[in-house]
Amino acid sequence: MSKITITPKEALSKIMHWCSKMERSRYDVSNKLYSWGIDKNGIEEIIQKLQDEGFLDTGRYMEAFIKGKLYYNKWGKVKIKHHLKVKGFKEQDIDKYLDELIDEETYMQMIFEQLQRKNASITDEDEYARKSKIINFGQSRGYETELALQCVDKIVAR
Repeated sequence: MSKITITPKEALSKIMHWCSKMERSRYDVSNKLYSWGIDKNGIEEIIQKLQDEGFLDTGRYMEAFIKGKLYYNKWGKVKIKHHLKVKGFKEQDIDKYLDELIDEETYMQMIFEQLQRKNASITDEDEYARKSKIINFGQSRGYETELALQCVDKIVAR
């Protein structure tokens, strides 16, 4: 695959348009600029301009990411945290936003509903196999194992 090569001025204009469509992270922007053939210094200058003009905002991005993945994709905190760490966010910042944005009662209810839905789709009669599949599903969604176990015990006991 060949790289597109454009000038930093053109890149700034294009990336501003790209960032105005939805929230982007510094990681996403730098990867896009790199793919366009912009050097490291050019990338840093463009990112600084984007931040100064409000196109890039870490807090806004993390809030949008967490809410989107939690409410639409039904991801758990573990998976959300992992994906944000991959994008270069600090763990203490991630934890702060997770604590601020996620209501524990609503979160537990979401986990319970998702695991209950999974339970309904499992045909195994063996309780051990059933619990194992539900827990594996919960872990793949990024739910904390302890919380998933609490929910599984309630679901299978019914």
